[in-house]
Amino acid sequence: MVLYLALYVTALGTGGLKSSVSGFGSDQFDDSDKDEKKQMIKFFNWFYFFVSTGSLAAVTVLVYVQDNVGRGWGYGICAGAIVVALLVFLLGTRKYRFKKLVGSPLTQIAEVFVAAMRKRKLELPSDSSLLFNDYDTKKQTMPHSKQFR
Repeated sequence: MVLYLALYVTALGTGGLKSSVSGFGSDQFDDSDKDEKKQMIKFFNWFYFFVSTGSLAAVTVLVYVQDNVGRGWGYGICAGAIVVALLVFLLGTRKYRFKKLVGSPLTQIAEVFVAAMRKRKLELPSDSSLLFNDYDTKKQTMPHSKQFR
């Protein structure tokens, strides 16, 4: 029972954490600002460097410590690293940028298809700023995209 519980908690933590850490990090930068875009590239370089370094240390240094010093020390180092990472995360919380969620990507895709079906017989205006002439102050409009023009 303990083994299965540990496996499920590990899978849940790994799936929930690893997939969102890089996205949360990229949310800290404004993609439209040139300087912040350069900082975001630098962030990802350092992020993946430390992820790779941590993986290398886990399979070399920690295995050596567990084999030669004791398993308790190996697990203790891991637990200590997790506590330090959690403290650093919590201490920096006030400085984080939080982006407001706009909803599910599937909902946005569905909105595009519905809008395309409704407006399929309309003529394309010469000025692209006229494409969004029905602003509703309560509803957020989707940003312009040239991808499916």
